[in-house]
Amino acid sequence: MVFLLKVGYASSIVTPPVGVHLSGYASRVQPSENVHDNLMCRALYFEDDGEVFAIAVLDLIGVSFELLNDFQNLTSKMLNIDKSRLTIAATHTHAGPELNQELSRYIARVAAGTVYMASRRLEEVQLYSGVGSAGAIIVNRRNPSSGLLDPRVHVVSFKYGSAYKALLVNFTCHAVVMGHNNLQISADYPGALNRYVEILTGGSSLFVNGTCGDVNPLTPKTDLTRVYDRSIGTFEDVEWMGRILACESVKTAELSAFETPNLRAKNSIVKVKIWKPLTVGEARQELEALEKSKESSDAYRRYIVEAKIRVLEKFKDVEYLDLPITVLTLSDSTALVMLPSEILVEVGLKIKESSPFKNTLVAGYCNGYLGYIPVEKAYDEGGYEATFPTCIVERGTGEKLIEESLRLLSRIR
Repeated sequence: MVFLLKVGYASSIVTPPVGVHLSGYASRVQPSENVHDNLMCRALYFEDDGEVFAIAVLDLIGVSFELLNDFQNLTSKMLNIDKSRLTIAATHTHAGPELNQELSRYIARVAAGTVYMASRRLEEVQLYSGVGSAGAIIVNRRNPSSGLLDPRVHVVSFKYGSAYKALLVNFTCHAVVMGHNNLQISADYPGALNRYVEILTGGSSLFVNGTCGDVNPLTPKTDLTRVYDRSIGTFEDVEWMGRILACESVKTAELSAFETPNLRAKNSIVKVKIWKPLTVGEARQELEALEKSKESSDAYRRYIVEAKIRVLEKFKDVEYLDLPITVLTLSDSTALVMLPSEILVEVGLKIKESSPFKNTLVAGYCNGYLGYIPVEKAYDEGGYEATFPTCIVERGTGEKLIEESLRLLSRIR
């Protein structure tokens, strides 16, 4: 039996104390009241013929640039490897904590330690790769009747003979089975997916979310006339979705073909302009007008206006942002594209359609978070994902990510 790739896996619990506020819903102002299931940091460490790469995935809504920098600095020193070979991502659960500076630094240390553990658990494995489908459980929330979806369940499995050591799973859907009325800490469906994969295979599981900025779960009670409203979600639905995706993942793994490993990585930066449709003064006037109006008690309206002020003040003297892109090949047929922030599904679809790799996984929420990144036509359509301040990048940013991702894929091929 030939083994050409070494892989190590490790996991750590990152569940915060009960009482922290949960992120993801502006209308949820109460603190958390319970832990339904633990939030995890899961890490894979790869080594192949002198090349190394590590990815850590956190059950959080996103990874800030501050958390990214702390993680890369710590891990690079611990393992003496270049920061360009380190990626940190989030599953985008909306039942994880809001991060303050103290909690962010703690989680960065845990993530660095988890990668270190994974690097010390290297095992020789064979690589298998395949693509399944689970389109029946998702809906495009911007256009429920005919909007774009990515039904693919991408699976890369690492085995020793018939024994599964680890599975890398990629699917494109918001982790919002649970809605704003949920006050329990939870990894949502990604946590259930990982748990069921591990039960079914006896190996470890690491899930990376896709470009799911406009894709929601289609659970049995979802009302398509109120598709953004996730208050109908239950933890039974979390288990339902996790089981479906886990079963599809394991089926895909069982039917996957062996591939000769070929680990390579390339990085790039896309410079994008910050979108500032009004001044700080105008935003403050908007808040003053709101406070004097009949809608002054509307928590969501207040949140949006206050967010405008925060964004404009933060970037008052900044015109451009650097968005990192990383491409990792695992074989000559399988590649993983890692993109920052929260991106509409069309971006991931176009990358996959034109990629020279048969199985191209596209992960969002990697290496930094700055809100939504739409495609250009979405700005004309409007809506939550393409309106300031939930979107702070100018038109064409999504297209720039597509172009640069395909350029990297072509170069590394």
